[in-house]
Amino acid sequence: MGHDFGSVSRRTFVAGAAAAFAAAALGGCQGPRWYPSEISPDEYVLRGAIAEKERMIARYEATVAAGEGPSDLLERLLGDHRTHLEALRSRLPDDAGAEPRAAEDSPGPSPEPVPGDPVPTEGLRVAEDGAAGARVRQAGRVADPSLAQLLAAIGASEAGHAHQLAEAK
Repeated sequence: MGHDFGSVSRRTFVAGAAAAFAAAALGGCQGPRWYPSEISPDEYVLRGAIAEKERMIARYEATVAAGEGPSDLLERLLGDHRTHLEALRSRLPDDAGAEPRAAEDSPGPSPEPVPGDPVPTEGLRVAEDGAAGARVRQAGRVADPSLAQLLAAIGASEAGHAHQLAEAK
């Protein structure tokens, strides 16, 4: 039983593999609990949904204020969006609402400009359709089942809005 100094023993190989596995497990991504931000991935998605909802409300408010489109329908849908916004904001962590951070300090998607001009009914329908799809994607990205359910319910409502706007032509 001579030793071949050019080969690695089974014991050395197993010990090395175990050490490599432990280093990879401890040093790399630590699963869903690891996130390089002050906010959780769920809160990031939630803040994005809130920003999108605020932009949608601004579009509806501009259209209603201009007297464009079917006003009764638009005001009802605007009320739905305000209710959605309240429900989303209620899901923010307690410390998030206590002291609002400046916009430049607040992590989350950058807001898109919202035109002050009224949006035609067809434009609102397209926005509602896009928002419904966004909610489905957002619901799939969150870990909290109740937040996923809320996002899915809002998306279903937005899909209904798109249908109602299409029928209002």
